[in-house]
Amino acid sequence: MIIIFSGPSGVGKSTIINELIKHKDLYFSISHTTREKRHNEIEGTDYFFVSIDEFNNLIKDNFFIEYEQYGTDYYGTGKNQIDVSNKITVLDVEVNGASKLLKNNKSFIGIFIDIENDELIRRLETRGHNELFIKQRMNLANKQRSKINEFDYIVKNVDINTTVKNILDIIYNLEES
Repeated sequence: MIIIFSGPSGVGKSTIINELIKHKDLYFSISHTTREKRHNEIEGTDYFFVSIDEFNNLIKDNFFIEYEQYGTDYYGTGKNQIDVSNKITVLDVEVNGASKLLKNNKSFIGIFIDIENDELIRRLETRGHNELFIKQRMNLANKQRSKINEFDYIVKNVDINTTVKNILDIIYNLEES
């Protein structure tokens, strides 16, 4: 089973996935990105951080199952990250990339994670982003929400414990069917 998590930047996808992995034996698909590594991120655990030239070479080599530009950076899921174990595979994919994957692979399950706008703004501010950047991200978040109906499940991230419980319930129900 392949589950795609998506939603606007800052809704807590990484935190949710990390918590889910503590409760359930899941395989997390590690994406490639051209963005700068954050201080708390680990190469090969959070992302594979590559240059734009390296990313473009991977595109030419048909390496990705999907890739998208998000802001000024690129993100992509390598084909080598899909179906690599007998565990449930979890992907954290940008909304447009997730939408394409869900349309082309009917067996993939899409979970859209969202939060209230005021909480999203607070989280982006906490990351140290300036007002213009936050405004751009909020505009993008609203565009991304227009694709929400393309996903199988929509989960509001109100608090981490409830969100993780709700997603675990979804996974257990999927396993039973």
